[in-house]
Amino acid sequence: MKSIDICPFQLANELHAGLQELCAHEGFRFAENGVQLHARQASAFHVQFDGNSLEVEYREPVQFFRALSYLKASALSSFLLCRQPTFQSNGVMLDCSRNAVPTVDTVKTILRKMSLMGLNTLMLYTEDTYEIPELPYFGYLRGRCSASQLRELDDYASLFGIEMVPCIQTLAHLERALHWPQVDPSLRDTGDILMVGEEKTYTFIEQMIQTVSHTFRSKRIHIGMDEAWSLGLGNFRFKNGFVPSHQIMERHLSRVCEITQKYGLHPIIWSDMYLRAASPSGGYYDVPEKLPEQVLNAARRDVPLVYWDYYHNDQDIYDRLIRVHQQFSAPIVFAGGLWTWIGPAPSHDKMRACSISALQACAANGVREVFATAWGDNGSETNLLTALYGMQLYAEFDYTGQTDKEYLAQRFTACTGEAAAAFELMNDFNALPDLVPKDDYPVNASKFLLYEDPLLPLFTADTNGMSFVEHYAGLVQSYRSFSSDAPAFEAIYRFYEQLAHLLELKCRWRERAPHAKADDNALNLAELAMQCMKQTKCCRAAWASLWERTNKPYGFEVIDIRLSGLEGRFETAAHQMEKLARNEPNTLETLFCSKLRYLSDETGHFSGSGPWSDCISACRI
Repeated sequence: MKSIDICPFQLANELHAGLQELCAHEGFRFAENGVQLHARQASAFHVQFDGNSLEVEYREPVQFFRALSYLKASALSSFLLCRQPTFQSNGVMLDCSRNAVPTVDTVKTILRKMSLMGLNTLMLYTEDTYEIPELPYFGYLRGRCSASQLRELDDYASLFGIEMVPCIQTLAHLERALHWPQVDPSLRDTGDILMVGEEKTYTFIEQMIQTVSHTFRSKRIHIGMDEAWSLGLGNFRFKNGFVPSHQIMERHLSRVCEITQKYGLHPIIWSDMYLRAASPSGGYYDVPEKLPEQVLNAARRDVPLVYWDYYHNDQDIYDRLIRVHQQFSAPIVFAGGLWTWIGPAPSHDKMRACSISALQACAANGVREVFATAWGDNGSETNLLTALYGMQLYAEFDYTGQTDKEYLAQRFTACTGEAAAAFELMNDFNALPDLVPKDDYPVNASKFLLYEDPLLPLFTADTNGMSFVEHYAGLVQSYRSFSSDAPAFEAIYRFYEQLAHLLELKCRWRERAPHAKADDNALNLAELAMQCMKQTKCCRAAWASLWERTNKPYGFEVIDIRLSGLEGRFETAAHQMEKLARNEPNTLETLFCSKLRYLSDETGHFSGSGPWSDCISACRI
């Protein structure tokens, strides 16, 4: 990484420690003959560079650090920045609850990149992955963060003027916390939802809130309360009879707010449970233009509502749903999606289509706080560092309004030090030309092609006549050309190289194996199966290396089991092909039998595949 020489000349004390971190890790270097840095706090963001001196006026410290990133654009001998950010708050929520918990160093890396982007908010989504000393099973064997680790990160974020907001759950999404037999069963309404109205529930919630109140500087706290699908329909119903969900929400939120007020915190919640109460189907987005008064009255004026929407490509839909949310008296925050949750590779095309439309709607409708979510559904197969590309889009829309790929690539390299092309190509693991989505969910080819069982190929009928071998072979060559001086990013590139090679070989297998015959053809296929087995092992090793570089060790056992199973099934496939070549009894009926469509409809349009277990067998896992 080429270093940029800088010489602090007139800087407020609040900027020095963050600047030292950027010099230590992000390609800046103190030098007497370097670019002179002048900065002062002001009412507006204004930056001017004349080739020798950088003068910055900033409303908040993170804007100063963003100004520094422009020095990395070698083509700029001078520049002037005076466009004001669109949003008051803009940042990212990182999922730390789907098996992968990032290390302290990984989060620090993300914080430094965020500072150069100018993003000012970070949330670590922790369902049970933070430590509560009184609750030994809370986050047990899940890689939970200790209070000291979270304080260290909060301190580090403050060096750059980034607010770390605690993000927990106080109603649903607590299945991992509640599933232990040692946990008091009276806390459960259903398997993942707390028992509203039970005093022990509020003691439990207070332990959560007290813990994070002592850990973070921020006086804001995200308390979740989303997707409580069966709220009031389990033990609660046996005890209280049927009560409409919005009434249960009103009671519960009131009690939780009493606790947050006790600790001087200001809660925010997801909005979907209110809108679901107004939906004819129980959905989130098919609500009427005018919400019922009883639903509007159930929400509190002093608790901001987070409208989350990761799916729509049309700005008109966001415009409409923002207007629906504005019927509440509470402030509105928007949360978009970075599409890191569909398998081992993200969908950047979907991220772009949704994010640009959503951010345009937010800007047009006066929404002043936004953040992007990097979820890790079904095992956090996509590494969190891949979210940086989408985070850059959020930053550039905010500060410049520019989101075209060429400009985004320049800014991404300036802020991360990595080649944008390496991140853009991650999209191609899923975006295969013949796989046309039938709805708002992208086709996650890299997941179903990776995990599909070699002897029971569930997706044969869906992909009949299609060939993906050359597509993935091209990705192998592309990723072989990428490298990085940063070990974590080097591990990302090596993982995607090995994944592409595995998909190349596996696609060759799935094209040839169903046509095996009892002759030398079967022996050739036995050899191909062994190649696939060996490459699965190589891919597993690369994935393990990436996980070790960026995450705590907990949770990788799930990935390890999935790929170890695939490796073993290819070994079985090789043995069965050898039997076929010898004309001996074998179990290849599962391979040769006719298959029905699974992911595609009669027009050939595809839906996305679901969990790993849905990709490998028609039997229950």
